[in-house]
Amino acid sequence: MKGLFLRKTTLQGHKTMPLKRSVSIQCYLLLALPLIGFFVFTIYPIIWAFLKAFFYYDKNPFNTRFVGIENFINVFTKDKSYWASWLTTFKIMFMKLPFEIPMALVFAVMLKNVSKKSGQFFRAVFTMPNVVSTAIIGVIFTNMFDYFGFINELLINLGILKEPFNWFGSTIGSLIALCAGSLWSCIGVNILYFTAALTNVPEDVYEAAEIDGANTFVKFFKITIPMIAPVFRTILLLAINGTIQGGEYIIAFTNGAPGGSTLTVGAYMIKAFLPGFATGVPNVGYGCAAAIITSILATMVALIYQRVSIKMKEVY
Repeated sequence: MKGLFLRKTTLQGHKTMPLKRSVSIQCYLLLALPLIGFFVFTIYPIIWAFLKAFFYYDKNPFNTRFVGIENFINVFTKDKSYWASWLTTFKIMFMKLPFEIPMALVFAVMLKNVSKKSGQFFRAVFTMPNVVSTAIIGVIFTNMFDYFGFINELLINLGILKEPFNWFGSTIGSLIALCAGSLWSCIGVNILYFTAALTNVPEDVYEAAEIDGANTFVKFFKITIPMIAPVFRTILLLAINGTIQGGEYIIAFTNGAPGGSTLTVGAYMIKAFLPGFATGVPNVGYGCAAAIITSILATMVALIYQRVSIKMKEVY
């Protein structure tokens, strides 16, 4: 009997080993594609851009020459348009985020209090703009804010305007239009983030607060906000990063009009140095140097924000 038991155990062991090996192979195969994409589309372009940043490079090998750190120096000393685009980026950020984040939180709280089926429907509705192509969003809102577009007609019917307003004829008008389109396209994702954060707030905390006589506003500001503060911190960081990187949207919407005053740093990089979008023959090497500096500055912005908002992580 003992020998029979040992023989069965050995046979089971032989069957288990190929199964484990098969599972391991499947795991490696699943990881292979993302890893290949990461190295091909992330690591390699970073290395390529870093190497080209020290050259004058206009895609013509006969014109390529080593210039050392001249490209980096010129970004800091001569390129006023680059630093103006950073100023525009912060303008849009401070105009949009005070509306986008609170509105997303309010909608998330409202969705939490509706039925499960209704909540799923409204979450799908709010998320739909995020899956719409950036170019399509630009076309939609360009037509809406056109001189004879829907927005002007609505404001005239409401009595706010007496005649159509040329939104794209002024910097402030273009920035307002840009913020409106960005708010429409981005708020859905933030609603989902806040909804996920709200589901982690224990219901017994609200019940205890109701027993103590807390009303809806007290529960919102004294319980909800403190308990989701760490997640709120991350959502705000993602929104800031998205504003810095959102160059394609600006190109599709205003293309920098009027006079390049609405170009964010991401849009400026595309319009000035990306072949196919830039006018003339762009110095791609200089664009690579500017891209490296932009990445460093964006990282610094994130680190400063993390430092300033550290207390939000310790609220609860």
